[in-house]
Amino acid sequence: MAVYRYRAGRHHYLVRGTVMVSERWQDVSLSGAVAISRVCRVYEILAVKVPGTKFKVKVVERSDGTFAAFPNVCLRAADGTPDGVAGLGATETEALEDALKWFMAELAKRDQCQPEDFEWSDPVDF
Repeated sequence: MAVYRYRAGRHHYLVRGTVMVSERWQDVSLSGAVAISRVCRVYEILAVKVPGTKFKVKVVERSDGTFAAFPNVCLRAADGTPDGVAGLGATETEALEDALKWFMAELAKRDQCQPEDFEWSDPVDF
């Protein structure tokens, strides 16, 4: 049986006989899981106030086509609890810029930062 590939907009299809099978990652059967997202990129950001002078931001595409960006570090609130931020956007770049805007704004509010002012994500997550 012949197998044909074609693309229609953002959708990729395999045609086998008369049956079309979608190749979109958003269409994967979740087998009981609740949601799926795709990691687009992980960016390394240099910032002098951050211990080690760098941190990472992971950008994911959500199944609805929007994007979210998550820094691997957050600042601790006055009571010591982690106070994380995330960026949202219609594009990968918008989400990255939004995450950086929020994190850097929080960082700018602090005169001096000590290593204990930061909470880091598990390296396995990045």
